[in-house]
Amino acid sequence: MNIQTPAANPVLETNAAQPCAASTPGIIRKLFVMLVSNLFSLGIIALLIFGWNNRDNNYLSAETGAGYILGITGASLMLVLLLYPLSKRVALMTRLIPIRYWFGLHMLLGVVGPVMILFHSNFHLGSTNSNIALICMLLVAGSGLVGRYIYTNIHHGLYGTKMSLAALKKQASSDHQALSGNSAIGESQVAELNQLEAKALQIYAGIIPSLWHVLQLGISSRRTQKRILKTISSGNATGTGAASDNVKQYMLRLRQVAAFRVYERLFSLWHILHLPLFFMMIITAIIHVFAVHVY
Repeated sequence: MNIQTPAANPVLETNAAQPCAASTPGIIRKLFVMLVSNLFSLGIIALLIFGWNNRDNNYLSAETGAGYILGITGASLMLVLLLYPLSKRVALMTRLIPIRYWFGLHMLLGVVGPVMILFHSNFHLGSTNSNIALICMLLVAGSGLVGRYIYTNIHHGLYGTKMSLAALKKQASSDHQALSGNSAIGESQVAELNQLEAKALQIYAGIIPSLWHVLQLGISSRRTQKRILKTISSGNATGTGAASDNVKQYMLRLRQVAAFRVYERLFSLWHILHLPLFFMMIITAIIHVFAVHVY
């Protein structure tokens, strides 16, 4: 993957001469798509803010009426979360419904269920057993959000297939070829990129050194990118626009290569933590329901 001294590339030079600026309608369309795709999250946040601000109005009671129904429904939805891990072990379930839909249901109910429980409790603490059940639920919900973030960094989107380190390296190699074919990249920039590439491919044994390595690489790569782009833009060589895009893409790919191994290890550690928390939540919820209805 080492970058060689570049040679002139008339195709890239021709493409670079064409201006590439984002149109205003394009920006508006991207903002609209981003808003729509995050509409559910924004609605949940607004609902939680409403519930928190009105927690002292006593409009819900955990023992009767809507508050009681919310508690039973929310607890039932949390039990339904077991269908996703079960679907990965029962072939019949995945033949009937693809596993990505089980996963989507798991993600949806993992948010809706805790929100119902929070409204059931009216955002207040209660008895000891209910407090333990609530804390366990919040830990599981928080763990799920962390897991979701890690998951999206080792998969192609939330419902896409899993990435591979080999594929990322292949993409980085392709980006390298694009760079090596542009005359706007000088020998000094080549040396800087080669040095950064060596850092990106360096392997560390422990999780803490690996995290520190990724953090340092993220900072140094952005500094190097800024410096190289400044040099390219100040030069008189043709193909500067394409060279700038290639540098940005290559830097991004190197960061992905370095971070992928770390995210994979974090996801394995997250699984070890998340599953016991989930079962602890189920057990404490059952104890809470039993205590409420018996005593």
